[in-house]
Amino acid sequence: MQTAEIKLEIFRYIDSLETSKLNSIYNLLISNRQKQGSDFWEALNEWEKNDIELGLVDLENGKKQNFDEFMQKYQ
Repeated sequence: MQTAEIKLEIFRYIDSLETSKLNSIYNLLISNRQKQGSDFWEALNEWEKNDIELGLVDLENGKKQNFDEFMQKYQ
């Protein structure tokens, strides 16, 4: 099915919906768009942002550890 056909089918389906169902679909689409458009960084608090930035500085300075070696400490 081509894009134009898909859009037409979706339009027909939406056109046949009751108002309550249409509102539910609209809210779902808006919520999804807001989640996609938001940057995870904005959801972090200042402590989390600072901790990540400190970790990046450590990496730049060569201060890192192999993941497997790190995990051996906690097994």
